[in-house]
Amino acid sequence: MKKTEKHTILIVDDNSNNLFSLHELIKDNFQVEVVEATSGFEALRIISEQHIDLCLMDVQMPEMDGFETAKLVKSRPKTAHIPVIFITAFDPNKALMDKGLNAGGLDYLTKPIDDVQIVHTLNMYLRFLGRERDINSELEEKVQLRTIELQNINRKLKLEIEERKKTEAALQESEIKLKEANAAKDKFFSIIAHDLRNPFNAVIGFSNILRESIHDLEIAEIYEYIGYINESALNAYTLLGNLLDWARSQTNSIQFEPMAMDIQEIIQATLVILSGEATKKNISISSTVPEGCGVMADSNMVSAVIRNLVSNAIKFTRPGGFVSIFSSRSEGCQVFTIEDDGIGIHEKDIDKLFRIDTKLYTKGTAEESGTGLGLILCKEFVEKNAGTIRVESEYGKGSRFIFTLPAVS
Repeated sequence: MKKTEKHTILIVDDNSNNLFSLHELIKDNFQVEVVEATSGFEALRIISEQHIDLCLMDVQMPEMDGFETAKLVKSRPKTAHIPVIFITAFDPNKALMDKGLNAGGLDYLTKPIDDVQIVHTLNMYLRFLGRERDINSELEEKVQLRTIELQNINRKLKLEIEERKKTEAALQESEIKLKEANAAKDKFFSIIAHDLRNPFNAVIGFSNILRESIHDLEIAEIYEYIGYINESALNAYTLLGNLLDWARSQTNSIQFEPMAMDIQEIIQATLVILSGEATKKNISISSTVPEGCGVMADSNMVSAVIRNLVSNAIKFTRPGGFVSIFSSRSEGCQVFTIEDDGIGIHEKDIDKLFRIDTKLYTKGTAEESGTGLGLILCKEFVEKNAGTIRVESEYGKGSRFIFTLPAVS
């Protein structure tokens, strides 16, 4: 090193061995004066009594650590210009670097310190100290460069964290979709294996009786068996229709053609179709939805929703009960309510009604079977048409299924 006016370096470390080793390394490589301090308090005293050009500050010290000492050095106008380089036995990660920067430090030396590390670091800072330009501006430049570097590191870390979060979110979403797909598959095969077979078994059984014993049966008995066959066939037809609609909705192959329409026409057509079921149970079924009740929706989907909700209401209403449909308007939507005075739903089961991953099978008041698929289909179709669906029910007293659709003025 070229001989120039000597700079004074203060080493602060509570370990005497560390002081000795670092002192020797500096003396062997640089023509500088070295001053030692064994605590933060002693360092502050030395700095206040003599000129110090550079301070090497150990981080871990009793009573007052290096960060606290550096903050006090930087807080005093007469000593604020002194560059502080921290010494640590830990790898200076981002958190440690930020803490050091906030304390006023410019750099780090990591233990054990060797010739290469001390020469590289002190050469850089001593060159700054030796220049003719104002030392404060040099140090400010160094701080700015260091700040920019840390900001870039921080920005890079944030981007990495955001990317990791996106990846984790995508994996979680894929896992949820996989669980839903498996649940859908299980429900689909369960319905095919059990629920769809039951009505066909009834059709086969009663038709066999008719074929083998028709000449021995009374007319009333024949009508009774034909009624059973007809009812089973209708149940199978309804369930198969729901299955096909649901399967198409899962593969996005179902047509979606929203248009302005009068929903009152669909309701009346549905009541005509289901009037036979209601009559058999002596259930009064009515609608007060006015003519000209316009909505923007897919007519086939809306028809499936109303059919399933009304059919369910009939199924779970006792003989002599009622099912009523009425509407209102709220915030640009038509609100439709299908109400019955049937057996109601347990509060703990309400959240399970529209979920594919749960099993909730309840017999109707006339032992009618059900799969729960119709309500799942209702939820998908209503939401597909930008609406919502919910349930209000009190066990033993009846239920209200309420859904909304966009209104047409």
